[in-house]
Amino acid sequence: MLCASGCSGDVAVAPPPATDVGQLYWSLTLDHHAVTISTAAPYETMKLVATPRNIDGEPLTGLPMPTFTSGDLERVQVSAEGVVRAIAPGNEVRVVATLAQGNLVHADTVLVTVTNSENPPVLDSIAFDLSATDSAKVAFPASRLLAVTAWDTGAVAISGLPMHYVSSDPTTATIRLFAGRAMVQPVRPGPVDIIATTTAYGVTKADTLPFIIGQPLSGNIAIVQQLDASGVIRNVFAPARIVVGTGSDITWYNETGIATDVTFDDPADIVAREFYCRPFYTDKEPALCADGNIEAFGMPAVINGVPDTLAAYHNKRARHFPVPGTYTFQSVSSGATGTIVVVDESEP
Repeated sequence: MLCASGCSGDVAVAPPPATDVGQLYWSLTLDHHAVTISTAAPYETMKLVATPRNIDGEPLTGLPMPTFTSGDLERVQVSAEGVVRAIAPGNEVRVVATLAQGNLVHADTVLVTVTNSENPPVLDSIAFDLSATDSAKVAFPASRLLAVTAWDTGAVAISGLPMHYVSSDPTTATIRLFAGRAMVQPVRPGPVDIIATTTAYGVTKADTLPFIIGQPLSGNIAIVQQLDASGVIRNVFAPARIVVGTGSDITWYNETGIATDVTFDDPADIVAREFYCRPFYTDKEPALCADGNIEAFGMPAVINGVPDTLAAYHNKRARHFPVPGTYTFQSVSSGATGTIVVVDESEP
């Protein structure tokens, strides 16, 4: 009697061995990222330590030693053990630590500046350059340049020191260097710490700037056509919900050529956008400068075969929102609805 192999049941397949993510090699980090040394003893060397880490940032043991390379051997040399040695003056020479484990390769970089000072200043502190009128805040999605000053023990500024910048939360903001300064690039609104560090002649200092990525201070809402559940084409707001900061300007653009109103449940705190309250704009479209509800607006860009040269003004309206709150609106003519949330960012 013949029997198919399936008669005896499926052969059990052993599950793959569980992976301990705590032992996965995720990154390599140096203990210094911006260093200044001198060709004069005893400031001519600096020991670097490169640490392999797992996904949680915890150190890993049992891995091979990293390799160290200098980007300019005529100015900076580095030993197999990570001892950096000054050879000749130079600015921001790259020294790279690299570690391969299987097919995973990670690296980290330190910028090394070399002077020939025999009596270098003693680093006492570093501080972000913010005056009393500056704000450690930027409205999404604008970027912001920051600078740091280093001070010696006599409260004299030290120039020429390389700085390393890091964001405490790259999902909120990242850092890009621009002309030696930190450019904060927002990812989303929220709080984040910007940390600067440097090591000069054996002394390491850091400063932390609590920074805020604020809500956008402007927003655009398009009026477009869409099929509803009954298959009828009607005008709708896109997006139907927008979140901005206090004092924002919202602009509506009617792309349909069909007049559409914007009627608020409570228009009391909605005022004109001052930008449009000047002759250049009011001569072309007086309704651009108005408070509260928006009367039906929008017309075809071409009328009877003749292009409307002022269509860009006729099909645009704007309002200013100085008061926090939730503003719901609708179009009486089309039935479309929308919401503007104005966030009070003065509260924690």
